[in-house]
Amino acid sequence: MMYEVDIANKETVVFVNSIRAKNLKGFCWLWFNLPGIIRSVKRHHGAYECIPALVSPLQIVMVSYWLSYRELGEYYQSDWHRRFIRFTTKNPTALGMFFESYAAEKSGRYINGVFGLGKNFRRKI
Repeated sequence: MMYEVDIANKETVVFVNSIRAKNLKGFCWLWFNLPGIIRSVKRHHGAYECIPALVSPLQIVMVSYWLSYRELGEYYQSDWHRRFIRFTTKNPTALGMFFESYAAEKSGRYINGVFGLGKNFRRKI
């Protein structure tokens, strides 16, 4: 089956972030907290998909899809995000990170499964 996405909500946001452990403290923090972080994103009312990927034992990348920047901003106030900020404030060299967000104006096609943007906005072609 092939699907393509028709984005009905023009406020949808694609958020890409990566965390890399830079030392042992960062490694331990990452692997102790990562399952809870993933669950917290998946359970947040404004996120409709979260795809975590292991780059290496030291680095992860997550792509998440949000209804709008407002819901993504609300997540920044969550307990998990506050824990993350506290840790990075106390241990500024433990983790390397990047965060990028994009307005999802158009998407591609999905073959043999619907995920990513297709999980929320899809139609069979």
